[in-house]
Amino acid sequence: MSDFTSLGLPASLVQSLTAGGFTEPTKIQAHAIPKLLEGRDVLGIAQTGSGKTAAFGLPILAGIMDLTGRPRPMTTRALILAPTRELAVQIDENIRKFAGGAMQLNTVLVLGGVSRNAQVQKLARGVDIVVATPGRLKDLLDDGKIRLNETRWLVLDEADRMLDMGFIAPVKHIAKAIGPRRQTMLFSATMAPAVEDLCKGLLKEPVRVEATPQGSTVVKIDQRVILSGSKAKRGVLNELLASETEGMERVIIFARTKHGADRVTKSLAIDGHKAMAIHGNKSQNARQAALKGFASGQVRILVATDIAARGIDVQGITHVVNYDLPDDPENYVHRIGRTGRNGASGIAITLCDGTETGKLRDVERLIRRTLPVSGDLHLTNETGVQEAPKTARPASRPGPRSARNPKPAFADRRSPAERRPFADFAKEVGGRSQQAETPQRVDGQVNRVRRDPDTGKPMGVKPIGKPKQRWGKNQKDAARVTHTARA
Repeated sequence: MSDFTSLGLPASLVQSLTAGGFTEPTKIQAHAIPKLLEGRDVLGIAQTGSGKTAAFGLPILAGIMDLTGRPRPMTTRALILAPTRELAVQIDENIRKFAGGAMQLNTVLVLGGVSRNAQVQKLARGVDIVVATPGRLKDLLDDGKIRLNETRWLVLDEADRMLDMGFIAPVKHIAKAIGPRRQTMLFSATMAPAVEDLCKGLLKEPVRVEATPQGSTVVKIDQRVILSGSKAKRGVLNELLASETEGMERVIIFARTKHGADRVTKSLAIDGHKAMAIHGNKSQNARQAALKGFASGQVRILVATDIAARGIDVQGITHVVNYDLPDDPENYVHRIGRTGRNGASGIAITLCDGTETGKLRDVERLIRRTLPVSGDLHLTNETGVQEAPKTARPASRPGPRSARNPKPAFADRRSPAERRPFADFAKEVGGRSQQAETPQRVDGQVNRVRRDPDTGKPMGVKPIGKPKQRWGKNQKDAARVTHTARA
């Protein structure tokens, strides 16, 4: 099948696709669209960037065109679930682009990280398609802001990633709210055991469409590895960005952690490159601003984590750089899939230090090919990048106490006489005290006279004996009564 007309799509929709530059279907589209138009459930296995959005989006648009009237309030005709906000935004934009002027389409994005008031207001009028992340949609469903009893199409895009992020319980809850009278489509880049279990519970006699083997990468992507020390990666990256032969016009750099992405972005800014970061700690508005600046060409470099590996669809990405290898080798496939999309070519470069050689072997085992390697693992910071000198800790802040940093001893300010051994001092003082204190008996009471050891003069008289008895309150009251009676 060489065009979309032969797939059975409406003529008006085909015209809209042609006007948008879509003339020839991809392999996954050619296999999945006819089965979906027949009303079958489909399980699609295809690599990222192979056109999965059109594979499930076009049959939904064709089905909506056959319906009459408007959707009822707080209902949706089709529901598309995506694991990340970026992927959901990308799907919504592509669906609108496919529809073009062929139909009047109402869609709404239901995402976390932004105010839900606008989403609730749009849902109250009823919409054709809802593109959502599972967490926010479940919240609205529990609050009664949306009803799924009239939903006819359910799509789970990037199902493997959705399960990895812990969305399996919300997905099952949402699917149960829709009911069995639906057409379900599940698309994934890999077929993990958890995905197979999910398919058994959601799909009814599905047609399996596997456009490419699991774990395969786009053939037109040139992949290579550069070995270097961990501290030399910054210099190697600067050499690549400055190389005219490399031609790195629009670059995505993937870091393993959020803090690592911020650190790489800061280093690039210090080295004179314009870059922005996108990761889970950024607000939705900041993430969208970074994607918009990168897509428009205002920002040359986008630094991202794996959360964005399946949600960035920007045309013209020339290079993907893996600053850190991912913990999960499957994320490598999705990372480099940001380039070489829709038949274009691209370059993927991986910077690998000595601690990441095991991860590199896992990646090669998954993609079933050996990547060309260059560089030296023992390369240190010898690439022209001068690191900022480490400032010494100020004397006023000695840091935490430890065996290597004990508390300093204070100077002894006592006089030599005061530093005498305590035993000698006590003996001397004790002898003088014994001589100075002489007991005396005055008027039947024992007095102890304390004399000054130097002058011999009395220092005061302290009576020693039975202390004077004091009256209590009752005794005082009794004496007062007696005294009054006598008077």
